[in-house]
Amino acid sequence: MIHRTPAMIATTSFAEYATSDRTRRTEIVAGRPGVDFYGPILRALRQAAASDEPEPLLSAAIDATDLSGQSRAYTELSDGFLTWWPRTRATLTSTGTSNLRVGDVDVSVAPHLGMRSSAGEHAVLFHLKEQPLTKDAANAALRVLQICMSDLLPGATPLVVDLRRAREFRLARNTNVERLDAWLTAQAAALATHLHESE
Repeated sequence: MIHRTPAMIATTSFAEYATSDRTRRTEIVAGRPGVDFYGPILRALRQAAASDEPEPLLSAAIDATDLSGQSRAYTELSDGFLTWWPRTRATLTSTGTSNLRVGDVDVSVAPHLGMRSSAGEHAVLFHLKEQPLTKDAANAALRVLQICMSDLLPGATPLVVDLRRAREFRLARNTNVERLDAWLTAQAAALATHLHESE
């Protein structure tokens, strides 16, 4: 019997795949290995969250861009962060990482920030893309974070932020998690098939 190696995908990519049309799904599966488009700005955002003067740190990341579209994307993300972060009145806290097996897919779970405020502790995942984050995609990412929270930041609440628009998403208390989990499992099966067909 041949055993397939489970497909591996990041939480944000899995959430995007689950809510995309066929064309976009194919683009996600194809990917662009070796191109770290958002890596530098993510590192700068973490540094900025820990700093009393975040603007110079973000400006330095913008000035160092060299890929097409990077400067505009980093500027929009920086502007969104500088709108959102002060509103939280939060301090940083450390988070762990995890992997979640969904069907034949391993979803890597790594919050971009952990934060503590008067509203409690949150494990935060940023949506960085130009396309606005949909509620369904946010719910997919939030549920993955929620399931893995004991590994990430025990007792914390998951939070997804559409950073360019400084918009927060939380999982509604009346969310039917059984239905959501079943949908995520179905999307993982579709992704696993898609990935193996592309090999």
